[in-house]
Amino acid sequence: MDNSLILFAETSYWLNPSTWWVIIQVVLGLGMVIFVHELGHFLVAKACGVKCEKFYVGFDVPIKIFGVQILPATLFRKQIGETEYGIGMIPFGGYVKMLGQDDNPANIEKEIQRSQGGVDGQGGVDGQAEADGYVDRTELDPRSFRAKSVTQRMAIISAGVIFNLIFAVFLAALAFRSGVNYQPASIGPVIGGGPAWEENVADSKLFRVGREVVTPEKYFTYIEMIQEIIFSADEGPVEFEIQRRGSTEKEVVSLNARTGFDPRNPDLPMVGISSMLLPVVGSDDMVAGTSAASATEKLQKGDRIVAVNDIKIENVCDLRMALNLEAVKPVTLKIRRKKELESGEQDKEQDSSEVLSTVVQANPVRELGFSIQWQPITGIQKDSPAAAAGLQVDDLIKTVEGQPVPNLLTFDLEVMSMFRAGKKTIQIEVQRGDETIPLSISPRVPNSGTVQGSFPVIALDTLGVAIGVSNKVGSVDSSRPEVAGLKGGDEIVAITYLLDEQWREHEDFKKIHEKKVELEDDKTHMAEIYSVIQTLPMGTEFKIEAKRGDSDVSVTAVATPSAELFIPKLGIPLESEEAFYRSKSWGDAFHNGMNQVWADGTRVFRFLTKLVTGKLSVKNLGGPGTIAVVATSEASKGTGRLLLFLTLLSANLAVVNFLPIPVLDGGHMVFLAYEGLFRRPVPPNAEILLTYAGLFFVLGLMIFVSFMDYGRISSMFD
Repeated sequence: MDNSLILFAETSYWLNPSTWWVIIQVVLGLGMVIFVHELGHFLVAKACGVKCEKFYVGFDVPIKIFGVQILPATLFRKQIGETEYGIGMIPFGGYVKMLGQDDNPANIEKEIQRSQGGVDGQGGVDGQAEADGYVDRTELDPRSFRAKSVTQRMAIISAGVIFNLIFAVFLAALAFRSGVNYQPASIGPVIGGGPAWEENVADSKLFRVGREVVTPEKYFTYIEMIQEIIFSADEGPVEFEIQRRGSTEKEVVSLNARTGFDPRNPDLPMVGISSMLLPVVGSDDMVAGTSAASATEKLQKGDRIVAVNDIKIENVCDLRMALNLEAVKPVTLKIRRKKELESGEQDKEQDSSEVLSTVVQANPVRELGFSIQWQPITGIQKDSPAAAAGLQVDDLIKTVEGQPVPNLLTFDLEVMSMFRAGKKTIQIEVQRGDETIPLSISPRVPNSGTVQGSFPVIALDTLGVAIGVSNKVGSVDSSRPEVAGLKGGDEIVAITYLLDEQWREHEDFKKIHEKKVELEDDKTHMAEIYSVIQTLPMGTEFKIEAKRGDSDVSVTAVATPSAELFIPKLGIPLESEEAFYRSKSWGDAFHNGMNQVWADGTRVFRFLTKLVTGKLSVKNLGGPGTIAVVATSEASKGTGRLLLFLTLLSANLAVVNFLPIPVLDGGHMVFLAYEGLFRRPVPPNAEILLTYAGLFFVLGLMIFVSFMDYGRISSMFD
């Protein structure tokens, strides 16, 4: 066989057997959720003596284009007794077709007539009785859905939801008994200038968020914590019970959530926290073009960093501080790596790891030859050097050590350079109103791992201040002729990445080559752009478009290595904290399963409530595409994770399907409640009209969420 074909077979995602196993698990899992729901309707209907004519997973609707059928209506069908069982071609649900009942409004009148066939199929309902609003059930086909009492019909309709909830408990119990790897609720790096940054809670130990208690004995994930924040945000500040790093005392802090943290979901209220990171390499692939990619001993996923230039590393804060202190020179990383055991050794009790060393060169700043203008302070971090020195919001820093302010985007690195040179206190001048005030401030070595957010603020962690980011040019390096066309005050409006031939086809960068990024204060800004530039190879060119009054300015800048400033981050992806949860017994597993289903169902209900009241946007809804993508992702992380996602999906289906919308089970329950209360069914014309309205609403919603899915999924490939 041709070697290229062998390589393709080994590396192709779609030819990987594990990929297809994941897909098979997802298809079977989603199909099972639908099957169980319809099975509930079917079994209770049979128990009540209703004739079930069809039982389908998926919808058996012929798929036609211009009147020509291009696909069959079913993948499988078989008649067994009076019921046709099948799998429909359209996989967005399922149904049980009962005599006298149909969700299609075009068939309702026909089904009413069919159920009025009498015992011998020839009789009918007395006209006067029908006019009076009463139905003589002895005149209905005794096996029709409409011939059954209101209580029986309610039992049939609610059975799908009840079965889904029971099935969800079983799935969750199975997951918890077998064990689940998950990302626990935690506080790691924070977004600079956000509420969590201002309260200085990065890397704190978490005990409670909102109404949810966080303990190792409880399964509560990072995603569930974020949902709790989002759902609680409109009720006031979100409470966190924490223990700050370096402290032994618990305390409660209240954070006011803000929108704008996530550019994909800008209207979601968040506090700006990420999950806890570990001093462990998170991927075999280092960031291309950075110093870590050319380390003397290639780093591997799972390597634990235990020392940096003989500085002992016990946690990620130690790692950040060490890299900040040692950034100007090559560092020797000591790593603990699991050894590959020989066959038969895996059960031996031994330390199956080895300590290795690798040298990583310093990572110079990529300079473009210009700075951006400084803006006033927008936030002061709690217990920071800035707070101790008396800096205030709206102060504008004018000078540092008697000189005009340096480049805002590299300010922290400039201060660290002074710190290494032995300068523990720096003198600054700030403009406060009409006054110029001199201040003395003692900077710190950052260890909190602040990350850049999508809103136009940059955090200077050496001082503990957040500064508004301008897209206007500050100063221009006169020694860089390629940017001489820029002047102070020019407003940068767009940047296009222009990678050279060596990098433009590289897997890490091919999507970014020649990509034009428009700068907008509420979406993309220079601090965000500059963070991206620091991950790109040296020598990368950038087309910069700017406005100078009514004139357009365009220059091509080049990312060149700084001789003095070095980035502490070396291009090593770090691993997020993970935990493993396993119930001690089946009794415990079912107890936890019931708690999980209750929690999932409650979150779905809270989400829908926020949606209806306008406190959350409908843009946050997901459809079949989102379900498929998330299910595949969860399945790839283990069967337990897939089972818990199916638990969530079952709870979701139970809650959503019981909404009072005609064509959904909840709508049928409303009709039955009316009939039970007034002792007469909903008039056929009203039932048809309301069912049409419900059908159009559901179909419109499906089209909308599918459109949203398309936008989300296509953005993954931009």
